Amino acid sequence: MLLRGFTSVRDVGGPIFPLKNAIDQGKILGPRVWPSGAVISQTAGHGDFRTPQERSRKFFGQPSRAELFGATFIADGKPEVLTAVRENLRFGASQIKLMAGGGTSSAYDPIDVTQYTLEEMQAAVEAAEDWGTYVTVHAYTDRAVQKAIQAGVKCVEHGQMVSEETLKLMPEKGIWLSLQNLMEDSPNMDPARREKRKPVLEGQKRVWAKAKELGVKLAWGTDFLFEPELNKEQNAYILKLQEWFSPAEILKMITYDNARLLALSGNRSPYPGELGVIKEGALADLILVDGNPLQDLSLLAQPEEKFLVIMKDGKVVKNKLD
Repeated sequence: MLLRGFTSVRDVGGPIFPLKNAIDQGKILGPRVWPSGAVISQTAGHGDFRTPQERSRKFFGQPSRAELFGATFIADGKPEVLTAVRENLRFGASQIKLMAGGGTSSAYDPIDVTQYTLEEMQAAVEAAEDWGTYVTVHAYTDRAVQKAIQAGVKCVEHGQMVSEETLKLMPEKGIWLSLQNLMEDSPNMDPARREKRKPVLEGQKRVWAKAKELGVKLAWGTDFLFEPELNKEQNAYILKLQEWFSPAEILKMITYDNARLLALSGNRSPYPGELGVIKEGALADLILVDGNPLQDLSLLAQPEEKFLVIMKDGKVVKNKLD
């Protein structure tokens, strides 16, 4: 990822801490990571990845494999949500990821369902704010997003199914929308997942255009969790933004705007310093591109050939000029 030009990334859910620590200690070459730790989900929520044979920890006492792996917390009720949030913060989470609605890659929850009561979400927000950071939520629908905003979350991941009414609410409340260009269906994709993705893919183009028109604070990311073979195409997904944005707008979004979203972590940021700008005292991250991406954005999709120098924190990690 670092050699594709991404010097700083936000990991919104999963067992990232050992890898992050190895990068920070210089044992592995990689980007800075803003970690969320395990996603927090209700029972039968988007983070409930139990197999049919795995029964509820609450009734039968055995955590699920995904929980033991550090990928998720299944937490129901205010006390369990508070504990899950605080557990992630204890391990160094820079922000908290809550599952607020149905998803396409989970077996139990239809895409239209809303997850967590207002009280449960407010508990997560309060616990995060007590540590000077914020909650971001997985949500697609109006009801899920509007409830999350009411609870005090600062960022929504996805949101491809929301209406213009909800999009208008986001800039009024200062809410970030972290959008992705989701991959099209693949032949090896489970038929049930393909069916669940239909309304999300249908809403994708509409939401980008309308969010831009309404002045929503937009961040860009990828969602390759279950398709690791797509990692090598990460840069090419930037080009998909050209349908709605100019090259200058895209470059600003993936550098300066994304850096502003990372800065929401405040004192919980693992890395002091300013990102997304080139000025004295800022974190010294630079890419020397062979060509002008303002005129030819496709250069960004050719990092191996066109990224001549990559610098992270003032240290050159790639140099094709020698």
